Amino acid sequence: MRHVLRDISLALIAAAACHRHPAPLAVVEPAYAAEHARWHAERIAALRAPQGWLALAGLYWLQDGDYRLGADPAADIVFPEGAPPAVGTLTLADRQVRLRVAASVDARVRGQPVTDLVLRSDLDAAQPADRVELGDRFTFLIIARGARLGLRLYDSASEERREFAGIATFALDPAWVIRARFEPLATPRTIEHPTVLGTVQPAEVPGVAVFTIAGREHRLTPILEHAPDGDALLFVFSDRTSGHETYHGGRFLLAEPPQGDEVVLDFNRAHNPPCAFTAFATCPVPLAENRLPLAIHAGEKAP
Repeated sequence: MRHVLRDISLALIAAAACHRHPAPLAVVEPAYAAEHARWHAERIAALRAPQGWLALAGLYWLQDGDYRLGADPAADIVFPEGAPPAVGTLTLADRQVRLRVAASVDARVRGQPVTDLVLRSDLDAAQPADRVELGDRFTFLIIARGARLGLRLYDSASEERREFAGIATFALDPAWVIRARFEPLATPRTIEHPTVLGTVQPAEVPGVAVFTIAGREHRLTPILEHAPDGDALLFVFSDRTSGHETYHGGRFLLAEPPQGDEVVLDFNRAHNPPCAFTAFATCPVPLAENRLPLAIHAGEKAP
């Protein structure tokens, strides 16, 4: 799908190669409108998924020691009503998290029953974290954020998931598909990217995207995202709509890796970070250089 988007986007902006200020086009090409509608539908479906961001029900940071899990109010980590009263015991020691499941509980990882398991976290994107499923409603896993380990809990029956009514967006405008010059670094560098938690997490920066709007040059610094279907550039940015029409914490924009010295920035796909929907996410926040001094009236509005 990324290649289809690239081809459509490049065709739409071929006449705007000199990077003039975005101006609404009279006609939205049907192919672009259809591709964007498909992207938006997939975006909404991912949010609404049983283990999507709307299903998050808890985030519990761990320290060395034992934690009793379950819906029993006396547990150390209390799960929502409907979970087993006693799920089992979680133990953190030497950066390893071990789960011992209570005898009466059916817990599964990748469909296989587990009773005693050292849980793999999400530290390595190439090796998925162990997701522990309790029936068809509750799932939890271990997340690693810098030096911290935490338990992230999903509840497919969460109120947020049940009541989600969609996301308002600006009108689709192909003029906000921007062809930017990409200035790669000779060697990608690792930075400490700030997060909403007030912490930092390592992120790989491969270069910078440069574009001009209304005669003024702007720069956005991406971080490299590794995904099963290939690498992508993630731009975490804010603009003058942030805190007004759009989420105060900024927005995300994913782009394909550059083709030669160009990268396509489709701001119609600027979207809310997970933190706009849940208090249990650990989103990166915009770098100082990614706070744009202009209003980008494209993409998702605040939920």
